Amino acid sequence: MGRSTVHYADNKTNNILKALHNKLRPTGTPVQRVEYIIELLLLRIFEVKVKRDDEFKQLRKLFGGNDKNALVFSDLLSLNGNQALTTLNQKVFPFYGNILGKARSVYKNKNLPQKVQDQLVLIEEVFSNSSFSNNVRNGNLNEILGLVSDIDEERLLKTDLLGDAIESALSEQGGTKDVGLYRTPDHIRQMMVAMANPGFKDIVFDPACGTGGFLFDAFQYVMEKVGKGRELAR
Repeated sequence: MGRSTVHYADNKTNNILKALHNKLRPTGTPVQRVEYIIELLLLRIFEVKVKRDDEFKQLRKLFGGNDKNALVFSDLLSLNGNQALTTLNQKVFPFYGNILGKARSVYKNKNLPQKVQDQLVLIEEVFSNSSFSNNVRNGNLNEILGLVSDIDEERLLKTDLLGDAIESALSEQGGTKDVGLYRTPDHIRQMMVAMANPGFKDIVFDPACGTGGFLFDAFQYVMEKVGKGRELAR
């Protein structure tokens, strides 16, 4: 018997992740489903960062002009299933698999901000060998893209969403422990962060951060302290 899926995000996001898991069930193994979900989430997360984060502002030049359509996640929403599948495999994945060099061309003689460079290195590693199989096709892919687009932007940027996605796709097939993933429950993470009581000037180090749940919680904890004025008095 499969185990019930465990999530740590809000109910709406939980339902979307579960729906993605179910939509992708015919496409391959649990690990393949994880790969598909993570790739689509990363495309959307990156688009939101380029749109909203000033440190990524220069990268907007990569996506301007009529000759560069269908390179960001939202462009895929206007395509039918077969078009989206072809575009992902032949255009989007190759582009992001070599995005670091393209990014340096728009920054010209300036060094890439460390945060931007770290993000681009991750993206290249993920997309260098990406390929959606023909099992992901037609209307099903349109529905999958639509589900990813329904995730709130704040949830994309400020939570351990990738960890939740992995949990969702694997837990019904025997659990994340089968692939060496041991996630700390949400309430325990938050308790441990509160005990550490990090401040704005502190460095948070997690040598086994996985998808970064502790780091997200530590960031949120510090921001809440700043918002309440308590951090300024330290």
